[in-house]
Amino acid sequence: MPITQPKKNSGFTIIEMLIVVTILSMLAGILIPVLEGEASNARDARRAADLRTVSAALANYYELNGNYPDTGDTWFGDAPTYGNMGYDSAGYIPGLVPNYIAALPKDPDQNFPNATDKGYMYRSDGQHYKFVIDTAQTSFYISNPFYDPTRPITGWQVSSPGGYDW
Repeated sequence: MPITQPKKNSGFTIIEMLIVVTILSMLAGILIPVLEGEASNARDARRAADLRTVSAALANYYELNGNYPDTGDTWFGDAPTYGNMGYDSAGYIPGLVPNYIAALPKDPDQNFPNATDKGYMYRSDGQHYKFVIDTAQTSFYISNPFYDPTRPITGWQVSSPGGYDW
């Protein structure tokens, strides 16, 4: 009579499954901070592009009109503290849309503008201007080309020379 071998179950043991889950958890723990950092970098790149776009549009406006859109030395912005203005022709940079820029930029982070004073804002006396992105999210350094001396930790800015310190 032939001797029969016992059948082996072809499956995973609980120990093997726990090892796989542990390895996957460790990999996820490594990747999540990396991906969050990339999202932050993408938002910062968008903000830098917004500053360049608005700066170019303001330069075109000045070239054709001899002055910048005037706010009467008052800050206009998309946050409630600065008027809760929109993104169209009557928005926070009056007269720039649609002839000089298609639409005024909005922060790529859905948390901004917030309920108080963080968001995009603009000020001009007609001869000088300052455009600021204030998010209170990230730290910037003096070597940053968009460094804002009045908001050194939370803001980015472009300005004419006379508006730099506003």
